[in-house]
Amino acid sequence: MGYLFALVSAGGSPGVTTAAIALALTWPTEAIVAECDPGGGDILAGLLGGHMPASRGLMEHAIEAGRDSVAAAIGIGAQLLPLDTAQGRTVLPGLTDPRQAAGLGPAWPAVTASLSAQGADVIADCGRLDAGPGQPTAVIAAAQSVVLVLRPTLRQVWLARSRVDMLRQLADSRDCLVLLLTGPGTHTARDVTQALQVPVAAMLPNDVRAAALLSDGIGSRRHLRTAPLMRSARTAGAQLRQHAAARIRQLPQEPARR
Repeated sequence: MGYLFALVSAGGSPGVTTAAIALALTWPTEAIVAECDPGGGDILAGLLGGHMPASRGLMEHAIEAGRDSVAAAIGIGAQLLPLDTAQGRTVLPGLTDPRQAAGLGPAWPAVTASLSAQGADVIADCGRLDAGPGQPTAVIAAAQSVVLVLRPTLRQVWLARSRVDMLRQLADSRDCLVLLLTGPGTHTARDVTQALQVPVAAMLPNDVRAAALLSDGIGSRRHLRTAPLMRSARTAGAQLRQHAAARIRQLPQEPARR
Protein backbone atom coordinates (compact mmCIF):
# COMPACT_ATOMS: atom_id res chain seq x y z
CA MET A 1 0.00 0.00 0.00
CA GLY A 2 1.25 3.47 -0.85
CA TYR A 3 1.76 6.50 1.34
CA LEU A 4 -0.57 9.49 1.54
CA PHE A 5 1.02 12.96 1.44
CA ALA A 6 -1.03 16.10 2.12
CA LEU A 7 0.39 19.33 0.67
CA VAL A 8 -1.06 22.45 2.27
CA SER A 9 -0.60 26.20 1.74
CA ALA A 10 -0.69 28.85 4.43
CA GLY A 11 -1.83 31.37 1.80
CA GLY A 12 -0.10 33.86 -0.44
CA SER A 13 0.22 31.54 -3.48
CA PRO A 14 3.43 29.62 -2.71
CA GLY A 15 2.79 27.24 -5.62
CA VAL A 16 1.33 24.14 -3.99
CA THR A 17 -0.15 22.75 -7.21
CA THR A 18 3.06 23.39 -9.14
CA ALA A 19 5.04 21.67 -6.40
CA ALA A 20 2.64 18.71 -6.38
CA ILE A 21 2.97 18.21 -10.14
CA ALA A 22 6.76 18.58 -10.09
CA LEU A 23 7.00 16.04 -7.28
CA ALA A 24 4.66 13.59 -9.02
CA LEU A 25 6.51 13.73 -12.35
CA THR A 26 9.81 12.93 -10.61
CA TRP A 27 8.47 10.71 -7.82
CA PRO A 28 10.55 7.57 -7.11
CA THR A 29 7.48 5.30 -7.49
CA GLU A 30 4.07 5.42 -9.14
CA ALA A 31 2.14 8.45 -7.91
CA ILE A 32 -1.34 9.95 -8.04
CA VAL A 33 -1.88 13.69 -7.66
CA ALA A 34 -5.28 14.16 -6.00
CA GLU A 35 -6.58 17.71 -6.35
CA CYS A 36 -8.35 18.10 -3.00
CA ASP A 37 -8.32 21.89 -2.91
CA PRO A 38 -11.88 23.03 -2.05
CA GLY A 39 -11.20 26.14 -4.13
CA GLY A 40 -11.12 24.01 -7.29
CA GLY A 41 -8.58 22.19 -9.43
CA ASP A 42 -6.04 23.78 -11.79
CA ILE A 43 -4.37 20.93 -13.65
CA LEU A 44 -7.04 20.35 -16.31
CA ALA A 45 -6.84 23.95 -17.51
CA GLY A 46 -3.12 24.29 -16.73
CA LEU A 47 -0.63 21.55 -17.56
CA LEU A 48 -3.19 19.49 -19.48
CA GLY A 49 -4.23 22.56 -21.48
CA GLY A 50 -7.96 21.77 -21.45
CA HIS A 51 -7.41 18.80 -23.77
CA MET A 52 -8.73 16.22 -21.32
CA PRO A 53 -12.38 15.58 -20.44
CA ALA A 54 -13.74 17.40 -17.39
CA SER A 55 -16.22 14.60 -16.69
CA ARG A 56 -13.80 12.69 -14.47
CA GLY A 57 -12.36 13.61 -11.13
CA LEU A 58 -12.85 14.23 -7.45
CA MET A 59 -16.60 14.91 -7.37
CA GLU A 60 -17.43 11.77 -9.33
CA HIS A 61 -15.07 9.76 -7.14
CA ALA A 62 -16.60 11.25 -3.98
CA ILE A 63 -20.07 10.16 -5.09
CA GLU A 64 -18.81 6.62 -5.68
CA ALA A 65 -16.87 6.57 -2.40
CA GLY A 66 -19.96 7.72 -0.51
CA ARG A 67 -21.78 4.65 -1.80
CA ASP A 68 -18.95 2.15 -1.32
CA SER A 69 -15.40 3.30 -0.46
CA VAL A 70 -13.91 -0.14 -1.15
CA ALA A 71 -15.41 -0.31 -4.64
CA ALA A 72 -14.38 3.32 -5.26
CA ALA A 73 -10.80 2.56 -4.24
CA ILE A 74 -10.66 -0.36 -6.66
CA GLY A 75 -12.28 1.59 -9.48
CA ILE A 76 -10.45 4.89 -9.02
CA GLY A 77 -8.59 4.33 -12.29
CA ALA A 78 -11.74 5.33 -14.20
CA GLN A 79 -11.47 8.82 -12.66
CA LEU A 80 -7.74 9.33 -13.24
CA LEU A 81 -6.06 11.14 -16.12
CA PRO A 82 -2.45 10.58 -17.21
CA LEU A 83 0.31 13.01 -16.28
CA ASP A 84 3.08 10.74 -17.51
CA THR A 85 1.85 7.48 -19.02
CA ALA A 86 5.34 6.00 -19.31
CA GLN A 87 6.01 6.27 -15.57
CA GLY A 88 2.53 5.63 -14.19
CA ARG A 89 1.93 9.14 -12.85
CA THR A 90 -1.72 10.22 -12.91
CA VAL A 91 -4.05 12.92 -11.58
CA LEU A 92 -7.46 12.88 -9.95
CA PRO A 93 -8.79 16.23 -11.22
CA GLY A 94 -10.32 18.54 -8.66
CA LEU A 95 -13.56 20.45 -8.44
CA THR A 96 -14.55 22.50 -11.47
CA ASP A 97 -16.71 24.84 -9.38
CA PRO A 98 -15.75 25.95 -5.85
CA ARG A 99 -19.46 26.04 -4.96
CA GLN A 100 -19.29 22.24 -4.90
CA ALA A 101 -16.95 22.29 -1.89
CA ALA A 102 -19.64 22.59 0.79
CA GLY A 103 -21.48 19.57 -0.58
CA LEU A 104 -18.26 17.58 -0.70
CA GLY A 105 -17.62 18.02 3.04
CA PRO A 106 -19.49 14.92 4.29
CA ALA A 107 -17.77 12.73 1.68
CA TRP A 108 -14.18 13.52 2.71
CA PRO A 109 -13.83 10.54 5.12
CA ALA A 110 -14.89 8.10 2.38
CA VAL A 111 -12.60 9.78 -0.17
CA THR A 112 -9.75 9.61 2.33
CA ALA A 113 -10.32 5.88 2.88
CA SER A 114 -10.19 5.35 -0.88
CA LEU A 115 -7.01 7.38 -1.34
CA SER A 116 -5.33 5.64 1.62
CA ALA A 117 -6.06 2.24 0.06
CA GLN A 118 -4.14 2.92 -3.16
CA GLY A 119 -1.09 0.88 -4.08
CA ALA A 120 0.56 4.01 -5.50
CA ASP A 121 1.64 6.95 -3.37
CA VAL A 122 -0.95 9.75 -3.33
CA ILE A 123 0.11 13.40 -3.31
CA ALA A 124 -2.98 15.31 -2.19
CA ASP A 125 -3.01 18.99 -3.12
CA CYS A 126 -5.18 20.34 -0.29
CA GLY A 127 -4.75 24.01 -1.19
CA ARG A 128 -4.93 26.74 1.42
CA LEU A 129 -5.88 25.62 4.90
CA ASP A 130 -8.79 27.68 6.20
CA ALA A 131 -11.38 27.27 8.93
CA GLY A 132 -14.34 27.29 6.52
CA PRO A 133 -16.59 24.39 5.44
CA GLY A 134 -15.57 21.78 2.91
CA GLN A 135 -11.92 21.61 3.98
CA PRO A 136 -10.22 18.22 3.35
CA THR A 137 -9.37 17.80 7.03
CA ALA A 138 -9.91 14.02 6.87
CA VAL A 139 -7.19 13.76 4.20
CA ILE A 140 -4.78 15.80 6.31
CA ALA A 141 -5.51 13.77 9.44
CA ALA A 142 -4.87 10.47 7.65
CA ALA A 143 -1.69 11.50 5.81
CA GLN A 144 1.60 9.84 6.70
CA SER A 145 3.27 13.14 5.89
CA VAL A 146 1.73 16.62 6.03
CA VAL A 147 3.76 19.11 3.98
CA LEU A 148 3.28 22.83 4.55
CA VAL A 149 4.43 24.63 1.39
CA LEU A 150 5.66 28.21 1.75
CA ARG A 151 8.17 30.72 0.50
CA PRO A 152 10.94 31.67 2.95
CA THR A 153 9.67 35.21 3.47
CA LEU A 154 8.49 37.01 6.58
CA ARG A 155 4.95 37.34 5.22
CA GLN A 156 4.66 33.62 4.47
CA VAL A 157 6.17 32.59 7.79
CA TRP A 158 3.71 34.90 9.55
CA LEU A 159 0.79 33.30 7.69
CA ALA A 160 2.13 29.84 8.48
CA ARG A 161 2.17 30.24 12.26
CA SER A 162 -1.56 29.75 12.80
CA ARG A 163 -1.67 27.00 10.14
CA VAL A 164 1.02 25.07 11.97
CA ASP A 165 -1.18 25.08 15.08
CA MET A 166 -4.18 23.94 13.03
CA LEU A 167 -2.22 21.16 11.37
CA ARG A 168 -0.84 19.89 14.65
CA GLN A 169 -4.39 19.57 15.93
CA LEU A 170 -5.48 17.69 12.82
CA ALA A 171 -2.50 15.40 12.24
CA ASP A 172 -2.01 12.16 14.16
CA SER A 173 1.37 13.27 15.54
CA ARG A 174 3.68 16.28 15.59
CA ASP A 175 6.48 14.61 13.67
CA CYS A 176 4.37 14.04 10.54
CA LEU A 177 4.48 17.79 9.78
CA VAL A 178 7.34 19.11 7.62
CA LEU A 179 8.03 22.17 5.50
CA LEU A 180 8.69 22.44 1.77
CA LEU A 181 10.26 25.79 0.86
CA THR A 182 9.67 27.12 -2.65
CA GLY A 183 11.27 29.94 -4.57
CA PRO A 184 13.28 32.93 -3.36
CA GLY A 185 12.99 34.56 0.01
CA THR A 186 14.68 36.59 2.69
CA HIS A 187 15.09 33.81 5.26
CA THR A 188 17.22 30.67 5.38
CA ALA A 189 15.80 27.21 5.99
CA ARG A 190 17.27 27.36 9.48
CA ASP A 191 15.48 30.66 10.17
CA VAL A 192 12.13 29.23 9.07
CA THR A 193 12.60 26.07 11.13
CA GLN A 194 13.40 28.11 14.23
CA ALA A 195 10.43 30.43 13.71
CA LEU A 196 7.87 27.66 13.19
CA GLN A 197 9.50 24.82 15.12
CA VAL A 198 8.94 22.54 12.13
CA PRO A 199 11.76 20.92 10.14
CA VAL A 200 12.40 21.78 6.50
CA ALA A 201 12.25 18.50 4.58
CA ALA A 202 13.13 19.87 1.14
CA MET A 203 13.45 22.98 -1.02
CA LEU A 204 12.42 23.82 -4.59
CA PRO A 205 14.11 26.64 -6.57
CA ASN A 206 12.59 29.61 -8.36
CA ASP A 207 12.39 28.17 -11.89
CA VAL A 208 10.01 30.46 -13.77
CA ARG A 209 10.18 28.58 -17.07
CA ALA A 210 9.35 25.15 -15.63
CA ALA A 211 6.75 26.59 -13.27
CA ALA A 212 4.94 28.28 -16.17
CA LEU A 213 4.68 24.95 -17.97
CA LEU A 214 3.45 23.04 -14.93
CA SER A 215 0.96 25.68 -13.81
CA ASP A 216 -0.30 27.07 -17.12
CA GLY A 217 0.90 24.66 -19.82
CA ILE A 218 3.17 27.32 -21.35
CA GLY A 219 6.16 25.87 -23.18
CA SER A 220 7.40 22.43 -24.19
CA ARG A 221 7.74 19.41 -21.93
CA ARG A 222 11.12 18.56 -23.39
CA HIS A 223 12.62 21.41 -21.34
CA LEU A 224 11.54 19.69 -18.14
CA ARG A 225 14.26 17.06 -18.48
CA THR A 226 16.98 19.52 -17.52
CA ALA A 227 14.92 22.06 -15.57
CA PRO A 228 16.33 23.01 -12.15
CA LEU A 229 12.84 22.66 -10.64
CA MET A 230 12.55 19.05 -11.76
CA ARG A 231 16.04 18.13 -10.58
CA SER A 232 15.27 19.55 -7.16
CA ALA A 233 11.82 17.93 -7.13
CA ARG A 234 13.39 14.52 -7.69
CA THR A 235 15.54 14.99 -4.60
CA ALA A 236 12.64 16.49 -2.62
CA GLY A 237 10.36 13.57 -3.48
CA ALA A 238 12.92 11.05 -2.30
CA GLN A 239 13.39 13.00 0.94
CA LEU A 240 9.66 13.25 1.61
CA ARG A 241 9.13 9.56 0.95
CA GLN A 242 12.05 8.63 3.22
CA HIS A 243 10.53 10.79 5.96
CA ALA A 244 7.16 9.04 5.63
CA ALA A 245 8.75 5.59 5.58
CA ALA A 246 10.82 6.39 8.67
CA ARG A 247 7.70 7.51 10.53
CA ILE A 248 5.87 4.30 9.66
CA ARG A 249 8.80 2.19 10.87
CA GLN A 250 8.73 4.01 14.22
CA LEU A 251 5.04 3.38 14.83
CA PRO A 252 4.21 0.56 17.26
CA GLN A 253 3.33 -2.63 15.44
CA GLU A 254 0.12 -4.48 16.13
CA PRO A 255 0.70 -7.98 17.53
CA ALA A 256 0.31 -10.75 15.01
CA ARG A 257 -2.96 -12.65 15.18
CA ARG A 258 -2.78 -16.34 15.95
